[in-house]
Amino acid sequence: ITLHLIIKETNQFCLKMSGGKPSGRLFDVKACWSKAGIGTSIVLQQRSENKKGFKLVFDLGCTPVFDQSISASAIIVSHGHIDHFGGIFSHARAHNLQCSGSTPSYYVPEHLATKLEKAREIFSDIDATCSHNENTNSSHRRDKSFIAMNIIPIKAGQEIEIKQSKVKNGVRFYLQPFHVSHGGHPAYGYTVVSRTTKSGLKAEYQGLDGKELGKLARNGVDIKETRLVEKPEICYTGDTCIDGLLLRQASEEMDDDHSWEYLKQGFRAPLLLSELTYLDPKDSQLARERGHLNIMDISPILQSHGWNSESAIDDTDYRRSILFYHVSGKHGPAKHLLELMAENLPNDVVEVADVAIASFLSSTSQLNIEPNGCISLKGFKSER
Repeated sequence: ITLHLIIKETNQFCLKMSGGKPSGRLFDVKACWSKAGIGTSIVLQQRSENKKGFKLVFDLGCTPVFDQSISASAIIVSHGHIDHFGGIFSHARAHNLQCSGSTPSYYVPEHLATKLEKAREIFSDIDATCSHNENTNSSHRRDKSFIAMNIIPIKAGQEIEIKQSKVKNGVRFYLQPFHVSHGGHPAYGYTVVSRTTKSGLKAEYQGLDGKELGKLARNGVDIKETRLVEKPEICYTGDTCIDGLLLRQASEEMDDDHSWEYLKQGFRAPLLLSELTYLDPKDSQLARERGHLNIMDISPILQSHGWNSESAIDDTDYRRSILFYHVSGKHGPAKHLLELMAENLPNDVVEVADVAIASFLSSTSQLNIEPNGCISLKGFKSER
């Protein structure tokens, strides 16, 4: 009988303070555009030698990076504000046309599913409207909509596998939604975990030479085991105030233990995507009232998850990075925004933080941004 093991990687939250690309993670940010109240969309892609890794998208507002989301078959929606989901019907149509008629999946909070289905029907009806003028060649008339969607309702605390057209290298991805606090509006944050099936020698037989292993196998000894290795990969906060992310407070208020566990596990992921709407420390109370984060909230949130400056370790296999998005337009232009972050965030956070800056750029901006629309806060600070 083959032994099956489940191994969870549960390293404490830590940040590595060094340059270079973060390692120990499966996903890269391929494109990001975000401005509070205007639009948010973050496109991620699994690392792959052929650059065709699995692609997923967190939120899909109407943004300039829409075209890079088209090929994604998994769209994850955090809540029902239009700046976070306004592009999904256009996405469904474009994906159908460009991806051989395939139907993408949209993972949405359960209370939105029925409403989005009704909206899909209305948009489909409009999209398929045809003129019945006698002079119109009927063979050229298209009276069928291309808006095909697999709308999947999800509930905080209930895990669901993310559909892939093809599972590569035995790696499957699972979505773990958790409650956040967005000014009274129902909203979720998400943790994405990977589970990889691996097989190999049992620990007690490792180190034996081939002859010894062969003899054991011929004698009927099962020398191999199958392991299911689980690892948190991504945490996406969605829109939330500090109350939705503080671990201690979350554990007291969440009525679903799994939701609390998913939040806790998310902050162990190598890639944290965190909203950061208000950058003026004086706006702390305003941020809380409107269901968003203030720059002074970041340290207490990270510390509640077991992180402090002394826990940063020099371990390139488990380096974590943070991407801040959803900054309010009142903090522009881009350089001013970055100055506020560099001055008010702790140095060890600055060391590993990127900022979604593309929405604040102008023709006069002179910044070294990445092709994905983000900028390293550490790099900006060193070049000031």
